[in-house]
Amino acid sequence: MNHIALHLKDVYFGKKTGKLAFSRTGIEKAFFFQDGGLIHAQTNVSEERLGEILLRTGKISAEAFAGIGRFVRPDMLLGEVLVQNRVISQRGLYDGVLAQMYAVILGCFVFFDATYSFDPRERYLDADFQLRVNLPLLIEKGVRAMSFHPAIHSFFFGKALVAKEGELLSSIDEKERALWHRLDGSVNIEYIMTWDASDPNWFWKTLFLLYCLDLVEFKSIPEPAMIAEPAVEAPPAAAAPSFPFSDEPLLSAEPAVPAEPPKPPEPPKSVKPPKAAEEAADKASQELDEAIYEAVELRKRMAKLDHHQLFGLYPSASEAEVKKAYFALARKFHPDRFGRTLDPQIKKQIDELFDRITKSYKALTTANGAAAEVESAPPADETDRDPGRSADTRFRQGKTLYNQARYDEAVQYLEEAVRMNDNKGDYFLLLALAQSKIRGLSKKAEKNFLRAVELEPWNPEGIVGLGILYKKEGLNTRAKRQFERALEIEPGHQAARQELESMSGGTEDKKGKSLFTSDIFGPKKKR
Repeated sequence: MNHIALHLKDVYFGKKTGKLAFSRTGIEKAFFFQDGGLIHAQTNVSEERLGEILLRTGKISAEAFAGIGRFVRPDMLLGEVLVQNRVISQRGLYDGVLAQMYAVILGCFVFFDATYSFDPRERYLDADFQLRVNLPLLIEKGVRAMSFHPAIHSFFFGKALVAKEGELLSSIDEKERALWHRLDGSVNIEYIMTWDASDPNWFWKTLFLLYCLDLVEFKSIPEPAMIAEPAVEAPPAAAAPSFPFSDEPLLSAEPAVPAEPPKPPEPPKSVKPPKAAEEAADKASQELDEAIYEAVELRKRMAKLDHHQLFGLYPSASEAEVKKAYFALARKFHPDRFGRTLDPQIKKQIDELFDRITKSYKALTTANGAAAEVESAPPADETDRDPGRSADTRFRQGKTLYNQARYDEAVQYLEEAVRMNDNKGDYFLLLALAQSKIRGLSKKAEKNFLRAVELEPWNPEGIVGLGILYKKEGLNTRAKRQFERALEIEPGHQAARQELESMSGGTEDKKGKSLFTSDIFGPKKKR
């Protein structure tokens, strides 16, 4: 199979620099990479040209687009000419070029029969180029959005996959992670699909996504060795009776009795035929998957259940019945049963469930236990209700990039997060912080700080962030008011107090501690 996602995987994990050419019946494209990142794209598809993209994204007006021909110059790039003539801002051009690269490369995901060629280069630019597209994010978007193609099935047919840890494990959602956990290389992929054949297209596309994110690898399945039949020696041929020269046999002569052939050794009774052993392993794996599912579901409901309901008993149940029910649940949901490779979030839920089971048993078997209160588990959050977890995944990815000072890439993920869920204050706060680090995005940062404060008025972090932004822009009066508001909510807030002290007398202390260098996602003041 010759697909763009496979080439992007190769470039990204190989940290390659060079030009990837795409060709297919009248369509010609070229992608330029440096150190595993996409830095430029060219296309002959009119809908993917820069002017079209700038118009569709609202960066230029229809009037400017209609007269764009007069800005074409042989010695300068179109974008540079547009900025020079103030048709578009530098930031607007940046966003437009980024959108164009997305459009050009995502347009390749529908094709499985294109021709590709890669021309390696030493390096295009000496310094780090700021305009870079995150290839894993492109792979995610492209594979999830594209339609299923039979070539994907053929690519994996008859093979086994084994899951492996990787830097992009946080990119997949809960449903995809459940499939990832099942891939242990013991059986071919077609057999795994029979466990959940409700959506075959999703199954094959998800396998392709996991492969392109380097979270699985192929593993050969050895043919089961056949138990050889023990060799049985043929009995020796009976010797012809020996006679003297007379016609009568000797009276003392006894006919030769052939030796009894040795019995073949019995195979060890403990060895199961390969097929039976494989079926037993598959059954055990399926039972474990079912137990994990039941544990997570019971964990979601346990806050609404009293002690007897948790064990499935009537209030009149005897202590012996309670003990029997407890041991059954404890054996079924004991954390040790699920091993150490379990997803940390699922493991946490199973630990909480087992803790509740133990507390309920103690409550029902003590003198005043029936009336004892059990510390309820936290209610099911968005992660429990929404198996996709897409917004939270994007937020965690953006947070990681922000902590690595990769602010442009962080903004891409965080904008996705707030688009998917616009009611999370933390999302808007981190997006605003990232935008405040990028020249030209102060207005957007202010807007998102205000949204974060609107969603979480009890949380001083958004207010402090807004104050630091105003201070950075020279709006000292506004900045001082924000720091005062933050201290009204939390008098001991260190960053707000230091920033306010640095502004005493209208002066700014450039060395004052800032929220941008503190951990904004530590303990918060609760309502």
